[in-house]
Amino acid sequence: MAEVSGSVELRGTVNVPNLGFYKYEYQRQGTNEWIPISAGNQPVKDESLGSRWGTSQLQPGMYFLRLVVSDNQNRLLQPCVIEVKVNP
Repeated sequence: MAEVSGSVELRGTVNVPNLGFYKYEYQRQGTNEWIPISAGNQPVKDESLGSRWGTSQLQPGMYFLRLVVSDNQNRLLQPCVIEVKVNP
């Protein structure tokens, strides 16, 4: 599990056939609300996934980061979810 603080660059790969869009979002553990961080519609290979995630205003604790990808027919692929700890 990663520990983060401050401004975090989110990097990854989104390279699927017939890409429609992707979005990166976060959720504090114990809540149901996913909050958007960034989105895009161009393939990315081990690069920044858009804007940085500013954690300074978040309560310290456990969070989920989720990458959601859709093809150009609006079919959602299995999301990628990781757990991170936000430190003050």
